[in-house]
Amino acid sequence: MLGLALGVWGVFLDSAEALPQTGLWAALHVASLGGTALGLAATWREPRLLRVIGAIVAWRLAYFPIMVFSGHVASIVEWSCLGVGLPVFVYPAFLLNVVWMHTVSALGSSLVVRPPWPWLRWAVAPAFVVAALVSFMKPADFHPLPDRVPTLDAPIPAPRAERANPYFEALVGPGYFPTQRVMLLAAGLTYATIPPSPWATTVKAVLEGDFEVNPHGATADRVREHYLAYHAAHAYLGCRDFAECPLPEAAQP
Repeated sequence: MLGLALGVWGVFLDSAEALPQTGLWAALHVASLGGTALGLAATWREPRLLRVIGAIVAWRLAYFPIMVFSGHVASIVEWSCLGVGLPVFVYPAFLLNVVWMHTVSALGSSLVVRPPWPWLRWAVAPAFVVAALVSFMKPADFHPLPDRVPTLDAPIPAPRAERANPYFEALVGPGYFPTQRVMLLAAGLTYATIPPSPWATTVKAVLEGDFEVNPHGATADRVREHYLAYHAAHAYLGCRDFAECPLPEAAQP
């Protein structure tokens, strides 16, 4: 039922003339917390309190990495739909991937809290360490909530064309915390794998522009920037190519 409800919610977001920020923010929280609850329910054995705490910590650590990866999955679904001539579905894929990954995350947290074999704890724990490095890039990120953007407090940037991968060059630049360099490495590796479909390319390009303006941002900044990129790219959702939906002339490289 949760998957069906989120699928319908995603279709509503896809079809909205303007992306509703509160609706998207709420959908991500329902999907992430719903997935966490499913994973917790699947491992509901003693000691229960430790499992609940572990699942909540896993949700906090994994929220932003899962948000980013689910957007990447949605971009692949967009590209695949266009390739075979099907209607484009972006946010249903996005939200369903959030549910699935948070379910896996909660299951993984149970293996850290109470593994059936001791070696499993050390096999799973590194994934949460990496998630923690990405989720807590600067002191400003030490907050109990990973996403504090129910409404936008910044203007939506104009769509733009992609130019070049800025993350690898920044990776060896000055002024970054070690945790930020983990994010730069992940972003740099992901950049080239974003499909060349209109929505995905526009999201990538807007994030590229936001990074150029704020290269030393905290995770909280990156969460907000992802929302801004989704809003900027929303007009291109369903476009089959940029010839059909050209970028503004001023945004061309």
